[in-house]
Amino acid sequence: MEQYQNQAGWVMAIGLRDFEVFRGDPASLPEAMATTLATIAPAPEVLRVAKLGERIIGGYAMHEPTTIDDQVARTFSLAMVMVEPNYQGNGVGRWLIGHAIGVAESKGGRHLEARLSGPADFFKGLGFHATDDGFRFDMYPE
Repeated sequence: MEQYQNQAGWVMAIGLRDFEVFRGDPASLPEAMATTLATIAPAPEVLRVAKLGERIIGGYAMHEPTTIDDQVARTFSLAMVMVEPNYQGNGVGRWLIGHAIGVAESKGGRHLEARLSGPADFFKGLGFHATDDGFRFDMYPE
């Protein structure tokens, strides 16, 4: 595994095939992720983590839709996306968002909202459009 230096110091240079995504266990999250997850209420139903070997290098948490007046809701809500600082800039966050879109779509989702204060360029680069309170990705069935 190569390293390169950016403004924050040395970071790992990894490829998308170097890590895998698994169901997450809140008890095994790195401290910063666990702290952020603990502040999200209600607790998200979906938690996934990216692992490089046995090390958790990123993760996301997502709320599944709730039904309103017996109508099928199809909007999932991304509550957290985090990548450990030494692994940022390697496409891990982009891959995690792509994974979240896939999970939402496989569960019948048609929209993924991200009410996060993340960088607009990041979300827009993934096909999200800005809303009054964050970003939204629309999925269209084939």
